[in-house]
Amino acid sequence: MRPAFPRGPLACVLAAALLAAPTFVRAQATDRLDICATWSANVQRLHSIGADTLGLSVHRAFSPSVRMDLRAIDLPMGKGPKPSLHLTASVTEDEQVLGPAVQGMDVGVFRTLDFGAGVGFEFPLEALVKGNAGIGLRLGWDGNYVLTRTDGQNFLEKSKVRLDFLRTTGALQGSSIGVGMGRDETFGYDCSSGRWDVRVALLARLFTAPNPAPAKPALAPGGRPAPAAARPVNDTRLMWLFMDADLDTDGGPGADGLRGRAGIGVDLNAFVTALLTPLH
Repeated sequence: MRPAFPRGPLACVLAAALLAAPTFVRAQATDRLDICATWSANVQRLHSIGADTLGLSVHRAFSPSVRMDLRAIDLPMGKGPKPSLHLTASVTEDEQVLGPAVQGMDVGVFRTLDFGAGVGFEFPLEALVKGNAGIGLRLGWDGNYVLTRTDGQNFLEKSKVRLDFLRTTGALQGSSIGVGMGRDETFGYDCSSGRWDVRVALLARLFTAPNPAPAKPALAPGGRPAPAAARPVNDTRLMWLFMDADLDTDGGPGADGLRGRAGIGVDLNAFVTALLTPLH
């Protein structure tokens, strides 16, 4: 089958999104909104009779993605990091092996455009258990529409409740491990419900954003300059490498899947801030 859309126009759409995102970030002027862009090499293993029969059990592809995370509300609880409500959105181009959307359809390789959205409550473990600084627990829901094919099955749905542990600070900021449960139609009509997955992501920070220029010290009594305050350490990541894996199963005889990715990510917020921040 032909892909549902050509790659050229899609690449232009993604490039426009990457160019527009920094402008939008600068207009927001807030640390509540994170927008990042990633590019990865992917390997997919689809374990099913149809995929094995057609020799499509393993597939490799490259994938660009743009993701947004908005910390919408902070809950007024205690001191330090506070529990918060997060809203997420994403768009990802990919090529993957898809199970049959309806009875009688074959397994096949298709270009896909994945539109995602989600909501989650993040609880810093530091507020619950002493000695757990920099680790958060996020409970929420992720949903996706996957645009693919051209024969009436243009959209496939994903919908899962998720529980994830996140690294929120330090060199491994953004790393996570978690589980999800729900529906994923990309595995086929006969095994799309009651699916479980385990996801592990490891991020290694390459560069941090530069520190802002220090403020001029105020004058102490007598006209002498006051001692300059120590320059804060900037822990904002600018660019990172990542590897992640996702094991998805229906717990029965239906199709199971294993996906691995490795790539590079850029924090567009930090990138714009770095461009606007004096280096002196």
